[in-house]
Amino acid sequence: MDGPPLTHRRLAFIIGKGGVGKTTVAAALALGLSDAGHRTLLLEVASQTRTDALFGVAPSTVAPIEVRPDLFAMSIDAERATEEYLAAQLKVRPLVEMMARSRAFHQVTQAAPGLSALVTIGKIWDLATSVRDGRPVWDRLVVDAPATGHAVALLEVASSVRDIAGSGPVRDHADAIAKVIRHPDATGVVVVAVPEDLAVTEAIEAIAALRARWLPVTCAVVNEVRHSPFGPADEVALRAASGAPDARAADRAAIGAARAVWAAARHDDREVAGLARECRVPVAVLPHVPDLSPGSGGLEALSAALMADAAIGGVRAP
Repeated sequence: MDGPPLTHRRLAFIIGKGGVGKTTVAAALALGLSDAGHRTLLLEVASQTRTDALFGVAPSTVAPIEVRPDLFAMSIDAERATEEYLAAQLKVRPLVEMMARSRAFHQVTQAAPGLSALVTIGKIWDLATSVRDGRPVWDRLVVDAPATGHAVALLEVASSVRDIAGSGPVRDHADAIAKVIRHPDATGVVVVAVPEDLAVTEAIEAIAALRARWLPVTCAVVNEVRHSPFGPADEVALRAASGAPDARAADRAAIGAARAVWAAARHDDREVAGLARECRVPVAVLPHVPDLSPGSGGLEALSAALMADAAIGGVRAP
């Protein structure tokens, strides 16, 4: 699906299986966009606050809070979003507040199929289309979406509701959301993986699922890729040295460690190449960074690498 680079789209959804560093990639992208001068909102869903570990500030479920200059964070709470949606539709705030205090209301909102996803994507759409003084409130929004299966359901729920709602305000609202989510000039979906067989296979399947639903998959990101300072010629020399009869035990151990580093990097390169070959979308590569805590500089390093990668929209360094 054609469209501008990810950095030119106002709304980015970051998806992937658990454990691949999806939240880290979302935070790195949001930081890079804000550093580039865009007023950026980083969103988590289902009341998650995982970005707290990266920025040292927990996102609020009430309103966006600033975690870095021009970078704000917020976590969407489905029940609060449901209350806001009902208030907008019913126009009677006391009635909505009375309903919200009811135990039955909470049971219905949790049990109703697709309701949580619908109000969540509706809240994201509302934030993405918010205008103040004739200008968008947010230049860019980055959504740390749920794990892959739930993320795909979140992205297509508005289209599903539109198709079954018949006519009226619910259908019109769902249609407006679906148009933004599916528009490749406005929205981009990023699939995150790590260089492991299962994660890469799931990323390929996720990209196929997104394409089958005409959702604007933009690129993939392979996180925690290992790199080696050794080239093929070095490996030949290391192999020869490891078999030298006069090599000391300590030398053999050091050579073995060096060869292991080279082999790990080769493995990860093959996984990246396989993903690129099978999914036919640009693939960005991020290195393994052991420390991402606030103040360590790790997140900033990842953000710089991500924004410089041609798959995201930057210019690859020579």
